[in-house]
Amino acid sequence: MRCNKYYIILSFFLLPVIGNSQTGRIDGLKKKLWATKDEKYRLDILLSLCEEYQSLNRDTLYSFALEAKNLAASQKNKTQGSLAALALANAYMQWGWVDSALFFIEPEISLNTVSNPGTRDIYFKLTRQKAMCYGNKSDFEKALAILFPILGEAEKYKDTLHMGGIMNTIGSIAIAREEPEEALKWILKATAFSTAGTRYDPVLAAVYVNAANAYNRIGKTDSAYYYIEKGIPICRKIENLNYLATALRVQTNLMKKKGRLQEAEASLKEMFSIRDLTSGGGFFVDDNLELADFYATTGQLDKAIALCKKQLQTGDVYDTTGDESVTFTNDPKMRLAYFQALSGYYRQAKMLPEYQETLEQLIAAKDSFYEANSAQAIADAEAKYEVQKKENTILQQKYGLQRKNFFIYGSLGLLALALLTVYFIFRDYRRRQRLKMTLALAEEKRITVNAVKAAEENERVRIAADLHDNLGAYAASMASNLGYIRVEHADERTLTAFNELKNNSTAIISQLNDTIWVLKKDVLSLTAISDKIKVFVSRIQRSYPNIQVEVNEQIETDHQLPSSQAFHLFRIMQEAINNSLKHSKGEKIRINITGNSNWKVSVEDDGTGMEQVNKSADGGGNGLNNMKERCREAGWYIRWENIDSGGTMVEISPTTN
Repeated sequence: MRCNKYYIILSFFLLPVIGNSQTGRIDGLKKKLWATKDEKYRLDILLSLCEEYQSLNRDTLYSFALEAKNLAASQKNKTQGSLAALALANAYMQWGWVDSALFFIEPEISLNTVSNPGTRDIYFKLTRQKAMCYGNKSDFEKALAILFPILGEAEKYKDTLHMGGIMNTIGSIAIAREEPEEALKWILKATAFSTAGTRYDPVLAAVYVNAANAYNRIGKTDSAYYYIEKGIPICRKIENLNYLATALRVQTNLMKKKGRLQEAEASLKEMFSIRDLTSGGGFFVDDNLELADFYATTGQLDKAIALCKKQLQTGDVYDTTGDESVTFTNDPKMRLAYFQALSGYYRQAKMLPEYQETLEQLIAAKDSFYEANSAQAIADAEAKYEVQKKENTILQQKYGLQRKNFFIYGSLGLLALALLTVYFIFRDYRRRQRLKMTLALAEEKRITVNAVKAAEENERVRIAADLHDNLGAYAASMASNLGYIRVEHADERTLTAFNELKNNSTAIISQLNDTIWVLKKDVLSLTAISDKIKVFVSRIQRSYPNIQVEVNEQIETDHQLPSSQAFHLFRIMQEAINNSLKHSKGEKIRINITGNSNWKVSVEDDGTGMEQVNKSADGGGNGLNNMKERCREAGWYIRWENIDSGGTMVEISPTTN
């Protein structure tokens, strides 16, 4: 059987294909299915199996869903019938037959209302799936027109599980529209609704992989790597093979960017082993392009070219007589991705005739895509025109009836208008004169402020350059020369002094680099400061192998801080982390960085706590005094607090909180 093995994959936006009995849960359910003869119990098991659609072969899913649909009809169970219809829609989606999926979904939505607690969960699943169908057709506007209202309904009923899933789906659409920054706003917001228990793990796994994908697209590789490392274990834990394969694809791309080709190849092989077990391989566009790019990166251009050419075959997707291993790619938008990649590989291989031919095919594919879009746009415009035309006819009829009355009242109004005109002209003249004066003063002030700002900027850049070129060079030279000095036979006092000198030189370079990092920027975002903290944690944690340090970042609004305040915040957090590592006697440190309507950071440990917290906060050593002084200078609030379960928390926030 030939099927359309190509449809758009928006990381976790659509409901993709996944395989045969590959997981322990599926194996257990199948054994129960084979063992039972009770049709009611069999229907329950079939629907449980259909919930594993992301780890089931599409043919197997279809057979289970069809049997469930028939059993639900024979048992006259409307609720389970709706779930079976949803399972059938999932199977059709995996074949790429979106219209068939909509055919089964739309009648069921009206049977399951959101106001009824018994049908609310099914309503959200069906309606979200309907939006996914339109997303699969690249009709993002219609998909969002469905998603935003049901997000409001989920918020109304405080259904945090569906809130997280819907927000993540909205973020996935933004990724598909090449808007990763917009995507992160929704994806990171979804994390706040996905951490209340294991039932949230499927949403959390998708959120983490989506976050890694979005960060990777905007070039923040470290943040992307942080989230993919959190996402993959959850994907393995919940045995969702599609999530895992997609996560491995993102990991492959990140490893490749870091030059870790062997690890990238291992992730790529594991990804395709999962795809081969579940869907026979060759089905996912992103997977194929990632494999082709890996071939090109490792000097195997011939394989990259062959893969793209294979995926560009066209044909009858409903033909049931041919070889089912053939992949057909008929969608103009989908062909664009392969043509763009193929033209690049031909150019890299210096195959100029083939490169020229592919460019022509690329242009033709773009024309076909734009033509299809234009036809849809024309149809929409015609529909709007007909509606507007009817509205204009009604308005003209109303105007004809009211025109006589307007003439009478208009004459009276004209007289009053003439009397008012002179008054308003004079008042407007005076207003314009005052406005000119105000604008002139404002412009003069703007020029002055810009001049001062430019002078400050030039001075800041000059200082940063001087520090780097002069003090930086001397400090680096000092550290390097100290490495050549050997004092093995010196007395203990000399050795201590020498080691202290080496440590101080290293500290000077580190402190100087941090200072230059701040001086080079006019303003720094909360995300940039968070990334700098992650780098600091990764550097210092090597000295404390028995202490786990975790950075939790929930930044919905990426606040911008002046460079001086950013420097204070970085130093305060350094001091707090060092205090916890050296003095808390704990085993775990948690760093929380939050950005909502305002920002807040905190450092928590599970150590012995601080004796007399308030007294320590009021007095304290030089480190605590420095932290308080920096907060006072920046206009922030800082407090220390003993945690009931053990340990200490220090929290910094603007005083406007």
